[in-house]
Amino acid sequence: CEINVFLVPHTHDDVGWLLTIQDYYHQQVKNILDTTVQALLANPERSFIYVEQAYFTLWWYDSATTDAQRNAVKQFVKEGRWEFVIGAWVMPDEACTTYGAVIDQMTLGHQFLLNTFDVTPTKGWQIDPFGASSVTPLLEKLSGFDAHIIDRVTNKGIYQSDRSLQFNWKPSASLGDKGAIFSEILGGGGYCDWIQTFDFSNDPVNPSNVASWGQKFVDMATSRSSWYRTPNVLAEWGCDFAFQNAAPLFDSMDKMIAWLQANEETTHVKVKYSVLSDYFRSVWSDANKRNIQWGTDNGDFLPYDTGCWWTGYYTSRVELKGYVRRGEAVSHLAEPLYALGRLFLPFNVNNTFSSIDQLRVANGYAQHHDGVTGTSVPEVVLMFQNYLMAGMSATNNAMSQIVNLWVKKASSSASPNLVAGTDALVGIGSGQTVALVLFNSLGWTRSDVLVLPVNRSSLTVYDADMNKIPSQITPAVGGNITSLYHLTFVVKLSGLSYSTVFVTAASSDIEYPIRSTIDMSHATEDTVVENSYLRLTISQETKRLSSIYNKQSGITTPVDQNLLYYTSQNSGAYCFGPAGVASPLIQSPPNTAVVNGPVSTEITSIFNSFAKQTIRLYNAGGNEDIENLIDIVFDIGPLPSHVEVITRFSTNINNAGEIATDDNGYEVMKRVNQYANGIAGNYYPTIYASHISDIMVQLTAISERSHGVSSQTDGNLEVMLHRNPDMGDGFGPGLTDTTEVYPSLRVLLDSTKNSVKLTKKHSYSVNFPITVFSTAITSPSAWKNSYIVSNSLLQADLPENVHLLSMNALDQFTKSTILRLTHLYGIDEDPVLSVPVTLDLSKIFTQAKITKISETTLSANQVLNVLTSPVIQLNPKDIRTFVLEF
Repeated sequence: CEINVFLVPHTHDDVGWLLTIQDYYHQQVKNILDTTVQALLANPERSFIYVEQAYFTLWWYDSATTDAQRNAVKQFVKEGRWEFVIGAWVMPDEACTTYGAVIDQMTLGHQFLLNTFDVTPTKGWQIDPFGASSVTPLLEKLSGFDAHIIDRVTNKGIYQSDRSLQFNWKPSASLGDKGAIFSEILGGGGYCDWIQTFDFSNDPVNPSNVASWGQKFVDMATSRSSWYRTPNVLAEWGCDFAFQNAAPLFDSMDKMIAWLQANEETTHVKVKYSVLSDYFRSVWSDANKRNIQWGTDNGDFLPYDTGCWWTGYYTSRVELKGYVRRGEAVSHLAEPLYALGRLFLPFNVNNTFSSIDQLRVANGYAQHHDGVTGTSVPEVVLMFQNYLMAGMSATNNAMSQIVNLWVKKASSSASPNLVAGTDALVGIGSGQTVALVLFNSLGWTRSDVLVLPVNRSSLTVYDADMNKIPSQITPAVGGNITSLYHLTFVVKLSGLSYSTVFVTAASSDIEYPIRSTIDMSHATEDTVVENSYLRLTISQETKRLSSIYNKQSGITTPVDQNLLYYTSQNSGAYCFGPAGVASPLIQSPPNTAVVNGPVSTEITSIFNSFAKQTIRLYNAGGNEDIENLIDIVFDIGPLPSHVEVITRFSTNINNAGEIATDDNGYEVMKRVNQYANGIAGNYYPTIYASHISDIMVQLTAISERSHGVSSQTDGNLEVMLHRNPDMGDGFGPGLTDTTEVYPSLRVLLDSTKNSVKLTKKHSYSVNFPITVFSTAITSPSAWKNSYIVSNSLLQADLPENVHLLSMNALDQFTKSTILRLTHLYGIDEDPVLSVPVTLDLSKIFTQAKITKISETTLSANQVLNVLTSPVIQLNPKDIRTFVLEF
């Protein structure tokens, strides 16, 4: 049987790992692109594929890159010899990223390729992420892709032996074939196999050795052909930062290919330089001829095992993971403010776009599979954080300028001088008033609790009509303490809107008013704290949470929440390798105090010098959105060496070894405990939420950054909070992390039926918090004379099962705007909300008249159709993308 080998030269260029992005570019990537372009010019048979637009754009706009080089690449693309695969900003991680962030960095790369080469990538190439999510292939299919390749999966040999490396991946039951894509797992040891065998560096091909080199190639191809159902073999010839000096590699390969082509009749192996599309065309053609029916896979490929379980990176570098999620949240408000504001507000469009684009790029960098994962060396981790901080700072400044224009009445000439953040509130003086403009970036009405830093103890909060808002001031506890006190109050905002509140300081500060405080060290009985919805019991014996009673559902569940730690044995940045089961951080009860206030009851526990936490239960006049939740804010670190801290909720829930997590915050995955895989092999990534449940009750933990989670035994849910293995796992850099971090969890306990809706709502509230703009003012009345105290960018709230995923300017030159809407529910998730939704896009936004609506692929690089009616339907789990013209 004749074997067709498609030799695909490639390089895998990590966007930050052992070196920074700039160092990699100047020391390696520039050489790769320069010399590969020259090599393809030297022989019209040669080909190449490239992925990371973060690097390619640096090269494209580099003053050292010549027009001749740029024109050469354009010609290679037209000839089909140079293919951009994935075509995104980076090759994204698949475990720690949100689906929205993955889409945004994909759009960043795809728009560059469309505008520069008029090409649209069609092939996925996720060869290095550490396991494979079910959401990545779905997003690629919605972006117009027709094939997807992965590499790092557990038990690859099984797929090879039963010839199931190729399959139809249908990850979403709700989307069905709409989200399905033909997929392939790279066989063998991985994406470096071919160049590790054929690198020629020590033995270049010449007439005396070409036959031995050629026979080695034939043997490798023939051996691998048994893994596939068609006579086509992909030879992915490349590795990390390969082809830094491309000419010698290609010269030797040319000679070997010439020998192979001359001996095809005897070797039965045909080989040619190819791009990925060439390979798949041949696979599909041969499959049609043979009437091959491909198998189907519906799950994901997490976690990943190579002798150690790669589950540590779900939590590694907790601080960086927090920055990544905050960067996405800042963009989520800044983008619609810019996209709609430029239609009628007089700001400098180019300068403002440049600031917002700075955060787009930083967010894009961070999605790299050695970025958000925390698997880079420390200086690169710092690089990602610095890019994000600079991007957020620039974007916050841009937002402040837009908001200052937005709130002005037409008759007002003075700027309100609003600035993103709470600096004005922290610095409020005696007798002064500060205006807080609060912005909701979600598309529906939300009630939320604000806990803001202040340095005064005598403050009063008013709404825009000068009605007092219930508030409290307590000593600052919980999380990163930056002030003497916390000001806590409840707000309610409609979808994509702002509202103004005023905070006034008394003419003289008063001593902090003592609230009802219980020092648990002296407690002789259990302590109960409650609101209209929940009752929490703090055990007199353990000084910890011991039970939760949901008054509305009538459910009482014993819940022992504790802090424990694993001792690192074979852990590192990637792997989690504990020495044994987790042990309590302390054997005695923590020092626990309960402070009761009119808005929030705070239960603060000090476990030891590196572990503290504050549980908050809110009182909001019976407001369900506020009173049915428990917030826990942790203060963990600096950790000693070899310590990995978890919080564990021990309950009587009969979850039968099952835990549910969310792939990229989009698709709920139910995981059944595989006891043979040990502790680390039963850890999974959580993005927004994870839960354990039985037929009656569900315990949910909602996070504001990615973590590893597990249910090691029935009734238990544990979340990894922080890690300091202070060792390596044999894969790249080790992990020594002595930062102090402040992750938080929102905990829900309700009936299994009610929990679906609650989890969706709170997942987005936690991850897209209310944005505060503040300024000192002369008086509320003067403010109201000059400025609009509340407004919305929407005519009405979006339905509660529809998420405003994106509202992004397509560019700074036109008024074109990308609108993405997501149906949050899958089929049969909820009897009311898992139904199709009809929306009239012309009636969504205020002040902005839409003149044209085009539905596009996910990254807005291909028009699918021009709508003749603005009325659309969103089916369960739909993500639909439109380009709006105004």
